Amino acid sequence: MFKKILIAEDHESINLSVQKTLEDLNIPNVDYVYYCDDALAKVHKSIRENEPYDLLITDLYYEEDHRQQNIKDGRDLIQQIKALQPSLKVIVFSAEHKSGIIDSLFKDYHINGYVRKARNDSKELKKSIASVYINENYLSLDLKQEIKKTK
Repeated sequence: MFKKILIAEDHESINLSVQKTLEDLNIPNVDYVYYCDDALAKVHKSIRENEPYDLLITDLYYEEDHRQQNIKDGRDLIQQIKALQPSLKVIVFSAEHKSGIIDSLFKDYHINGYVRKARNDSKELKKSIASVYINENYLSLDLKQEIKKTK
């Protein structure tokens, strides 16, 4: 299973929930941040220290607040992190459910998994982590059906 995972999620309760999900999977090294700029800084540091992350779990949308940020959303974060560490696996964990956007994340941003924040999302996140770990892309069944409708 993955050894080192970074969570980038701006809502504290969701961030804690993802941490708990990873704890249930016995992931030994989990870091978390609330801002995209902090996520990029952690990835830079992990590469410098020759201890890179195995997986990034990120939201797509981040609320602006008092803290000035260069990276405004998950797409930009994924793009910048993939430029640094192309092999890093990425799971997007978001409330977004528009099939065109989700499809674009796989095609254009080369993500490995997508889990929608909804009922049973913790179970879905566990399934996605297991699938991505064995190099299979993951998209929950309900979203697969939505994407098929648009094609």
